[in-house]
Amino acid sequence: MKKSVLGIIAGAAMMFSLASCGEKLLTDEQVQAEITTGFEAGKAAVEQEMASKCDDTFEDRVTATVDQAKADYEAEKAAAMPASKK
Repeated sequence: MKKSVLGIIAGAAMMFSLASCGEKLLTDEQVQAEITTGFEAGKAAVEQEMASKCDDTFEDRVTATVDQAKADYEAEKAAAMPASKK
């Protein structure tokens, strides 16, 4: 993730530095299009990586939530038992 973001930033910096060397290699619209293309590619890669991590940990997170709910239920049930015996 860091490499793709750094690559995009380095590419943009290189385009801007080359564009200011006298002869324009790309128009402003072309530079913006290249930056947008690089950003979208990096964004897609990051989204795919995060979705993969989410899918990998989904079952563990659900199990932890269910276990916590069961523990809360048992605690409430245990707290209600002495109160009902009075």
